[in-house]
Amino acid sequence: MRTYHLSLLIILTSFLLLGCQHSPIIFTESQPPKVPQFAELDNAPKLPSLSAPLIRDNNIGGNTSTQVFNEPNSININDKLSIHQWAVNQEDAANQPKLNRVYFIGISPSASLENPDVLIEAFSQRRKELANQQQHKPNIAACYDSIRFRASLHSIAITMQCDAPFSEMQSLVWAFWDENALTNLNIETVQRNLKLNKHIGAFTGSEIDKVFRSQLLGPQHPYNESLDNQGLVDSLENTETGFKQLQHLQLATRELLQWHLFTNDVENSFIHDSQKTLNQPLIERKTAENLHSKTINDSLPLWLLHDSSTSDNMLNNKASHTASNTVHNTKTLTAEVTPKDQITPTATIYLIDAPDTVQTQVRVGFVSENANNLLNHHQQTATNNSVGCKTIAPLLGRSYSGRLFYDLRETRGLTYGIYGRCVNAPLSQYLYFYGSTALENSGAFIKGILDHTQLLTESTVSQAELNAVSTYLIGQQQLALDTTFGKESNYIRNILSGKTTQQAQQEVNAISQLTPEQFLQISNHVLSHPPTVVIRGDADKISADIRQKLPSWQVQLISAHD
Repeated sequence: MRTYHLSLLIILTSFLLLGCQHSPIIFTESQPPKVPQFAELDNAPKLPSLSAPLIRDNNIGGNTSTQVFNEPNSININDKLSIHQWAVNQEDAANQPKLNRVYFIGISPSASLENPDVLIEAFSQRRKELANQQQHKPNIAACYDSIRFRASLHSIAITMQCDAPFSEMQSLVWAFWDENALTNLNIETVQRNLKLNKHIGAFTGSEIDKVFRSQLLGPQHPYNESLDNQGLVDSLENTETGFKQLQHLQLATRELLQWHLFTNDVENSFIHDSQKTLNQPLIERKTAENLHSKTINDSLPLWLLHDSSTSDNMLNNKASHTASNTVHNTKTLTAEVTPKDQITPTATIYLIDAPDTVQTQVRVGFVSENANNLLNHHQQTATNNSVGCKTIAPLLGRSYSGRLFYDLRETRGLTYGIYGRCVNAPLSQYLYFYGSTALENSGAFIKGILDHTQLLTESTVSQAELNAVSTYLIGQQQLALDTTFGKESNYIRNILSGKTTQQAQQEVNAISQLTPEQFLQISNHVLSHPPTVVIRGDADKISADIRQKLPSWQVQLISAHD
């Protein structure tokens, strides 16, 4: 009887063990790419073509003037600072926010910033300490709560919106850039948050973006040396050294940037003052302008009043050794990046092994010509590359209306979403496509993306599809320019890319006038080399499927922590 029970126990255990084993993955077969049809609907209303206006009439104070659309009224205080205000016509006046708003941004068109992520984290900690430790008036406390920091590799911005007077708001914003602003900072919290952000990135899988950018642009590219500086983060453990590092970083960054201040202080603005002086005699006008300029200068911090030569001396005296490690000039970029662009890349899929993950993340990218190099060529070449990047990305990856979404999600169900983006940065221009898929769809999903990029170089698209892309881009632009922040972002983006508003409009016009034959030529130029492909998933489970579906591609394991 005991032997019978023992045998029964062994049999039940065997069944349980068999039930716990994973069933084999049945991988999805690949299919030829399918493209949407853009046929006109019967009896559909005929709508006028969408276009972005270049000029507009403003009615300010009863005076009508014609202004280039999306350009603010500006005054240059010196070669480091410009102040801007948007003209408000009578129709828009009723919709203006009742709160005062300040947007203070520093930009560096020709050099990338070093460690903006560290600086933003330090500013955020400083804001919390100021808001919590000081006794403020209710409106000033609300100002601290409204502060937002934004950073890119070429800019750092602070926004504030509250009902305090503009003079107080500007002083609060400028205080973050004062020489001793970070002296009493809780530096341990800054370090802890930076390390936590890295761990969160590894857990969520966002680390793939860093690896992808490194493979796409090259590890020595300034954009790959400007973030995630673990040496600097580790140095914050020593409080004395950490404070010096942060202060040097802050001062070097401050002196590098060109500053722009946007306000909505219309009642006490230089716009009204300048309009009043236009009708005055020349001598009185010059006197008024000088007095007004003196009034502005009296309200500025000293570091914003220095000209470039003075700023250079300050930078050399206070943070020269930091500046040499902090900024990358365009000569370094040309020396290290251009040779890589001249070599045809191999067809390699870089795989970040993430055991036991249930999905595969995918990034596929193409580098266009360097934006700075393009400016030295014929202007038409620069326009073609920019137009190609900005047209191919939405044609394939504009969410529900793009080819990739239509085929890989709606038709085949391989993903929840697949998107495309064009990055037109000062030191590099590239487009990429990104999405995630289940393990069993890995090979079919990657091959589907590659097949669609290849298809653009082999056959023309319909004029109706090009028109749909143009309408999408113009509509996207008009929606963005319908907000104050959208107009400010667009204005700064044009400065960083070295374009005037008219040149940006010409680019929009060029896209709207593309023919299928022209787009085919542009696609062949932009997509002429094999793309950079980086994926993150369980290597043991998906490698064989990828090799089977893409036999001409190498699969190479790569670490996310190199």
